[in-house]
Amino acid sequence: MVCWKMPMNKAYKLHVDACNEVLSSILAGSISNRTEAVEKLAEAYRKRGIGPIRGWSSKNLYDKEMAMAYLVCRRGLGLELSEKPSLGQIFSHEAKYEDICRAVLDGAKPYDAIQKIAGNVDKNTIFRALRLMLTAVVLGFEEEGKLFKLHRALAEEFKEYEKGFRSFMKFYVALRVAEKIALREVKNKNEKEALKLAMCLRIGIERGAPPDKLISLIAREVFGVPRRVINKVLRSG
Repeated sequence: MVCWKMPMNKAYKLHVDACNEVLSSILAGSISNRTEAVEKLAEAYRKRGIGPIRGWSSKNLYDKEMAMAYLVCRRGLGLELSEKPSLGQIFSHEAKYEDICRAVLDGAKPYDAIQKIAGNVDKNTIFRALRLMLTAVVLGFEEEGKLFKLHRALAEEFKEYEKGFRSFMKFYVALRVAEKIALREVKNKNEKEALKLAMCLRIGIERGAPPDKLISLIAREVFGVPRRVINKVLRSG
C-alpha cells in the first residue's frame, strides 16, 4: 500500500507499517471512527513490539500518535481526507494542527492562528501542533529548521509554558539519539555523548541536555530496543 513520497527514516519502518495497517482498515470500511482507529493503532504497534513517540509522560499516547498515521496518510500515501468521509472525521484534529503549523510558519501570530483554526487556545492544542511538526520532521517530510522555527514562534508567544517548551527540545534530542541507537548507528557511550552534544549545540541548549534515562526510555518503549543493547551504549566507553 505504501507509495512513499520522501526517503523513509528506517527507525520508523515498523511504525509506518502499523499506520498502513490502520489506514487499510479505514479504507476497507472496518474502522469508521477515531476511537476504533486509536485502538487499532495500539494493537498494531503492540504486535510489532514498538510504541508511540513519547517522552516521560504516558498520557493519551496513542491518541497523540494519530499524528503519525495522519502524516503517513496525507504525506506518505498522498491521500486526501475527502476521499473517504471517515478519514476526515478520524483525522479532523490533525488536519487542524497541520493548518496551525502552516499558518504560524507563514508568519501568522500564533494565538490568532490557533484561535481561528481550532477555536480554542490551550496548552494541549499548542503542543499537539508542535508534536505533529516533530513527527513530520523525523519521518522526513519536513526540514528540521521548520520545527525550530515553529518552536521559537510558539515559545515567544506563550511564555507561560516556558518549562514545557524547554522540555520539548530536550525530548527531541533524546528521540533523535534513541533513533540512532535503534538503528545501531550509535554503538557506545562516546558516540552517544558526541551526538547528544552536537545536537544540543546546534539547537542551542548545551546546558539542557536530556538525561540518559530519557534516551533509554525512548529507545526501549518507542523502538523496542533490547535493554542489553541500550545498556551497552549508555555504559560502555
